[in-house]
Amino acid sequence: MKLKLTFICLLLAGCIFTSFAAMKENYGTDECTQLVVRADALYEKGKYADAKVLYEQALATGDTFFTKKCTTQLNIINNLLGSGRPKGTVFTISQDTVKINYLGGDYPVHVDGANWKAMTPGNDDWCKIEVDRKRGTVKIFCSKNESVYDRSTYVTITNGNGKKKTVAVINEGSPEILRSSAQNLVFTPDGETSVVDIDANTDWSIAGVPGWLQAVKGIGDIRFTAKPNDENKDRIAQVKVETPSKQEITINIIQGATLDSLAFNKNNLQFGPDGGDEYIHVLTNADDWRFGDFPHWCQLERVNDNTIHVHCTPNQPVDMPREASVNVTTGTQTLGINVFQAPKPIVHIIPTDGIGGRRISFGFSAGYIYPMIGTSASSDRILSPVNYMQGSDAKSADYKSSAGFNIGAFADIRLYKNLYLNAGLEFTYYKYKNEFAGDMKLELPQTTNYYLKGDGLGSFKEDYTMMTLDIPVLASYRIPITKKSHIRVNAGPVFDLGLSSKLDLSGRINSETLYRYKIINGNKTNQRYDNSSYKTHLNYSGTFNLFSDEAKLTRTSSYNGDDAKSNDKMDASPMNRINFGLRFGVGYEYMGISLSLHYQYMITNTANKNFWEGNRWSILQSHDEYHMTGYSQRNNLLLVTLGYTFRY
Repeated sequence: MKLKLTFICLLLAGCIFTSFAAMKENYGTDECTQLVVRADALYEKGKYADAKVLYEQALATGDTFFTKKCTTQLNIINNLLGSGRPKGTVFTISQDTVKINYLGGDYPVHVDGANWKAMTPGNDDWCKIEVDRKRGTVKIFCSKNESVYDRSTYVTITNGNGKKKTVAVINEGSPEILRSSAQNLVFTPDGETSVVDIDANTDWSIAGVPGWLQAVKGIGDIRFTAKPNDENKDRIAQVKVETPSKQEITINIIQGATLDSLAFNKNNLQFGPDGGDEYIHVLTNADDWRFGDFPHWCQLERVNDNTIHVHCTPNQPVDMPREASVNVTTGTQTLGINVFQAPKPIVHIIPTDGIGGRRISFGFSAGYIYPMIGTSASSDRILSPVNYMQGSDAKSADYKSSAGFNIGAFADIRLYKNLYLNAGLEFTYYKYKNEFAGDMKLELPQTTNYYLKGDGLGSFKEDYTMMTLDIPVLASYRIPITKKSHIRVNAGPVFDLGLSSKLDLSGRINSETLYRYKIINGNKTNQRYDNSSYKTHLNYSGTFNLFSDEAKLTRTSSYNGDDAKSNDKMDASPMNRINFGLRFGVGYEYMGISLSLHYQYMITNTANKNFWEGNRWSILQSHDEYHMTGYSQRNNLLLVTLGYTFRY
């Protein structure tokens, strides 16, 4: 018995699950949607009999999503066509109340009956009607309501037997408007007058006016007058404009203060390499004054009410001058004191002999990379490897730098006295990106009989990841500071071997107005397949190894989540693996620890001409593309490197 009950329960559960799945599959189908769209269009044109046939066909599909709409429309059409009732015996209207937005517009009321007429009160000019007895409609028109209050009238419909029907017409009031032509006003210390326009469709009042400010309400404006400000600080007010419903805006008003006087007996101080002391007299009528921050080598001290003591320490053994500017501030004035100290000559501190250490040394380095992508072309536009079908209206690619790093090992070889050869092997990794967003011309394949075409919006992001193996060979001249520290100046060629160049693509397209066009004998035409418009929302993701001629793309529909994947093959790869560049820069080393700054400029063109002047990666499956000529791309790098040399 228990086994039988269990079998029956499982059978019922399976039936319920199957029914639910069937209901879900037959809910909002394309077939039923198209029938309802065509029926709605016929109904709007007054072709009620034709619309009725399509609504009945939509019900017959069993699509429960449109059941209520189709049933309601069929009841209205049956009333309009007088189905099942003798003409002349029925007098009904579709509704007795019509509410229209404050912007105005029209609304139809359906009348079922014979020999009827309609009229409005003669004194309500804002409400008009248009009678169409053939279609059995009274179309009610309302003009825009400028008032914030609702207004109403009525339309009377009378049949041949003298029976009356009344339709109440309500035109909603406009939203309350309160705007000002300015939110901030600035007055001079002497006082002045300024006018602010107020745009409002209701009554308003002014609040929060201080004693030093006069605010006079006019017809659609406020005239502000500020009295002279004799104080040495600014005056601030926040005047509010309010409506009876408590909507408000704030107008910020600032009046500047009378300026203090501020001067020094000397504005520029000159110190020698050994430093020294100076005194500055402060001339002001302000109650108090203060000075701002100062560097460690230039120390300030306030001696009395009008004197500053300036002490400058000796300059360090570097061939560089030192400069500073110290500000003195009162309530309303700021004035600067310029301080300059001469450098200690470099000839006094550099040893005459060479740097210490082995003749041949080895070391390792690691650093930060900032990529700087340089592009040019003989054509008008410079675009990315991706074709977004924009033709001559395309936006130029704008490569934004991200960051990267490099690690490597090197040999440091003394050639002659302080002239060295520095050669190494480095792994380099960095990223950069490009973004595109704007209007697009879309062409999307659908079936062998038609395709979609129209205007849309697109937004795409391109993320580039580069990995290379670099071999720099640099001539390096060393300027000794001490026996164990020196400055180095480097320059030389770089051999660049590309390991990986990956483009990650993500984005989406959206369109609300696409149309179907015929495909005849496999060729796209500009002949419309039908008169309906269609929507599309597609997400894109893909990858492209720029050292190869193949890319992968996935398109996902936002409506059903279906994925369409493709493997695209181009005429050639976008980038060349092997390139040459020039690296130059400076560095400082102490006891084998070095810090360097270099710039690497690529001499060869990274871009492969056969790809850029051919067919680029077309992700939207269209031949509407823009061919560039003379395209050049150079991935230049700024490198900050920390290294260690086993020199001692």
